[in-house]
Amino acid sequence: MPAFPRLRNRPPARLRRPALLCLCVSLLCVSLTARAQSSTTPPPTVRYHLGDNPLWAAPSFDDSAWPIAPQGLVPSRSSDRDRFLWVRIRVPVPASRNAPLALHLTDLGVQPIAWQLFVNGQLLGGQGSFPPHPDPAAPPVSPVIDLPASLAPPGSTALLALREWYAPTFFESRVPSRPTPVIDEARVLRLSVRASDAETLVANGPEYALSALLFLVGIALLFFWRSARAPEYLWAAIYLLSPLFTAILSSAPVTARLSYRQQTLGWALVYSAGLLAEIEFMWNLFQLRTRWLHILWHAIWIVFIAAPLLAEAFFPASPAIDRLCQIVIVAGVAAFDAILFPVCIREMFRPRGNRAIAAAQSLLEVIIALGIFGYSQHLALGPLNLDLFQLTLTLVDLAVAALLMRRAVRAWRQANTLRVEFDSAREVQQRLVTAPPATSGFRIETAYRPATQVGGDFYRVLPGESGDVLIVVGDVSGKGLPAAMTVSAIIGSLRTLPARAPAAILRELNRSLTGNLHGGFVTCLCAHIEQNGTVTVANAGHLAPYCNGDEIKLDPDLPLGLTPDADYAETTLHLAPNDTLTFLSDGVPEARNATGELYGFDRTQKISLQSAESIAAAAQAHGQEDDITVLTLAFTGVTLPAAPR
Repeated sequence: MPAFPRLRNRPPARLRRPALLCLCVSLLCVSLTARAQSSTTPPPTVRYHLGDNPLWAAPSFDDSAWPIAPQGLVPSRSSDRDRFLWVRIRVPVPASRNAPLALHLTDLGVQPIAWQLFVNGQLLGGQGSFPPHPDPAAPPVSPVIDLPASLAPPGSTALLALREWYAPTFFESRVPSRPTPVIDEARVLRLSVRASDAETLVANGPEYALSALLFLVGIALLFFWRSARAPEYLWAAIYLLSPLFTAILSSAPVTARLSYRQQTLGWALVYSAGLLAEIEFMWNLFQLRTRWLHILWHAIWIVFIAAPLLAEAFFPASPAIDRLCQIVIVAGVAAFDAILFPVCIREMFRPRGNRAIAAAQSLLEVIIALGIFGYSQHLALGPLNLDLFQLTLTLVDLAVAALLMRRAVRAWRQANTLRVEFDSAREVQQRLVTAPPATSGFRIETAYRPATQVGGDFYRVLPGESGDVLIVVGDVSGKGLPAAMTVSAIIGSLRTLPARAPAAILRELNRSLTGNLHGGFVTCLCAHIEQNGTVTVANAGHLAPYCNGDEIKLDPDLPLGLTPDADYAETTLHLAPNDTLTFLSDGVPEARNATGELYGFDRTQKISLQSAESIAAAAQAHGQEDDITVLTLAFTGVTLPAAPR
């Protein structure tokens, strides 16, 4: 094709312009970032002090006795009694800027804090609120703050005083922060922040893409669970959906709009769903059966998730409560892993166990234990700095997704094969339950509506040589393929039985079926109608037929297949010309609508004089739950001439 060489050698103009624009914007952002960073060198002296005193914001305060932060690193104050920290930094204001200036304070740490920034004694900005009603920001994010020229004239030195209060958290951070102030033109700083946000987004792109992929797999498993009803698919779907919710909850746009308590509740919900799904998924997948272990496992995660939430809601903040929550959390995580790790080891050695998931989960438990005991969860390989926890967690998610998607594909193929087999079985059954042949002196109509692909109802119309007709109607207990196979056996037996007497036919069928139905049974009604209108009926637990809209009274006898020595009584009546008989299965009176109302015998009797199709359609419209079979016979009293040979 001619387009390929042209695209390979030189992109067309419509493709070149967006590329050049993106390149220019990227270079501009990089230059602005470098320009903003260049203003921070050499780094200013950073001094800090524990405690809280409003006078420390004043420019005239003498802070020479305060300790200097080595390399600008300010230690975390999360474990101190009052949790307050002040930082003072003197920053030169650029003199060669004609545009309005702004201030950006970067790297406030990862610990949830409430903070305020004073410039030359005046409050310019901050996040959160302080005790006695604290509402910290997690994580702290500093916006670009406009710097009034009257407050910090160009060429002067601005005194920055940062007031911080560290919130108690589940796991206290000891990572120092390096608050770095940058004063530059407002537009430069804002473009620099946008460039930094774009860089962060690109750096986290693979993680977001993987989370989105696992989310799609989880959605697919949810749809498959609705059809397969296998519990491991539901729990695995929830387990795979959680990484995307975690990524969303930790993203800057979300954290900037949620309070610390809202974020805490959000994390608690995400972790609760993930732990619940993890336990139930492992329990079903690894085929565990110990009930007390199941209950204990759930109780552990509920305790260490609920403990800090209850402490924050009902107890005032104090070092003792914080330490107690830390002990509960660490002990709970250790107990949780103490159950999960042996379970995974057992699965690795169990015949036909899910070794890939068990091995990845075991490795994850080892890394979690190392983190609890203070070992680093990062591994440096040249320029790469690997987060071992995140990497192993990703391996577990991928192993779960791969296993269940493979199972889902296999189950789909099996279902497709079964569908083909059911279609074949239905075709065979349709051949067995065929339209009745034309019979001299009788007008016969039938309607057959199986509840599933194949049904357990059956009927047979067998004309005799003397102008008589034998009608057999029945219902096999159960549904689906086993019932259809029993129907095939019964119809095959009816073809070979020499008897025409209804009671004798039922006795023969009962002897052949007893012991072969695996606890099931068959209701059956047999009627022999002679050419003169004499009807002989025997019933084996089936619904009695209707004659001219009235139910025929028959002796109640046992269904077929329950006992080999059952006997069946016969009832005789006579049909006049134009009289009708209606035979049906219990799928008609037992049709049930959405409110649970049955169609009932009263409605059935009222429509028993209608055609077979009308009766079946009425029951089906009400709400079919079982197979529906209707056979109507009208005695015409007219004998058709025999066909010429």
